[in-house]
Amino acid sequence: MSVLEFDRVSVRYGGLTAVDGVSLTVPSGQVVGLVGESGSGKSTLARAAVGLAPVSAGRVLLGGTDVRRLPRRRPLQMVFQDPYSSLDPRMAVGESITEAMPKGTSRRARREEVARLLDLVNLDPERAAMLPGQLSGGQRQRVALARALAGQPEVLIADEITSALDVSVQGAVLNLVREVQRRLSLSMLFISHNLAVVRYVSDVVAVMYLGRIVEAGPAEQVLTDPRHPYTRDLLAAAPSAHRGLLDTTGDDALADTEPADPHHPPAGCRYHPRCPIGPLVHADRSVCVTADPAADAAPRPHRAACHFAA
Repeated sequence: MSVLEFDRVSVRYGGLTAVDGVSLTVPSGQVVGLVGESGSGKSTLARAAVGLAPVSAGRVLLGGTDVRRLPRRRPLQMVFQDPYSSLDPRMAVGESITEAMPKGTSRRARREEVARLLDLVNLDPERAAMLPGQLSGGQRQRVALARALAGQPEVLIADEITSALDVSVQGAVLNLVREVQRRLSLSMLFISHNLAVVRYVSDVVAVMYLGRIVEAGPAEQVLTDPRHPYTRDLLAAAPSAHRGLLDTTGDDALADTEPADPHHPPAGCRYHPRCPIGPLVHADRSVCVTADPAADAAPRPHRAACHFAA
C-alpha cells in the first residue's frame, strides 16, 4: 500500500497547465527528492496527491488504488512549507495533533499518543499546551511533522519544509526527517529547490522543468553524472558544495534567461530556448525544436527528456 505512483498526471488551471503528463513512482520505504526551479510544478504535483489541486488527467495511485477513491483519512499526509500558516494559531499544539488522529480512541490514549509523537520529533511533551505563536520556526515545523504522523501515514510528502527556517535549524530538521523516515519505514516525496538538501535525504532524484519530469534516477547517479542539460545547469548554479561534482564550465553555465511562459510552452523540448547544447549553440540540432524528447525518454540514461542525453 505504501507505493505512491503518479500516472501521466496533469493539472490545469484555465489555460495554464501547471503539471503536464507526469509519471513518477515513490517506491515503498524510499525517499524520492523532487527538485526544480520555482514555478516548475513541484508543489502543484504534491497538492494533487493529497486532493488540494484538481487532477485534470491521469491518476495518482496509492498501493494501486486511485487516491480519489480512498477514505478521507487516507494513509498519505503532507507537511507544508510554512509551519505557521499550516497550524491553527488559536489551537494548542496538542489539540492540533489530536485533530489529525483517527477517531475512536479514548481521551487518555490520545494524550499519550500526543506525548509520544512530540517525543518522536524531539520536542518536550509539555509543549502540547502551548500555542504555535509561542514556538520557534523549527519547533513549529516539528509540530507540523508530528501532526502529519498522527494520521498514521504510509506515505509522507514534505514540501520545501526547510526553506522557511533559519539556516541554523535546517540541518536539525533534516536529520529529524531522515531519522523518522527510516524508523517508521515511510515512503516519502521530498520537494526542494536545494540540491544539497535533496542529495542528503533522497534515494532517488527527479528533476522537474515547466511541468514535466526531465530526468530521474538514483540520487548519486543523477547528481554526479547528470544526462539532461537542465540538471547540469542546476548543478552549475548551485552553491559551491556542488562545484566538484562535474565540469560545469563555459557553455554549461545556466542560461541567463527566464523560463518560457508556462501558458505557451515552446514546441519540441521545453528547455531548448535556454539549452547550452541545443539549437542556440548547435544550429544543426533543429530536432530539439520540432520533436518532444519526452515521448521516447524511457530507454535513455535516467529517462532523460533530451535528444542528446546519451
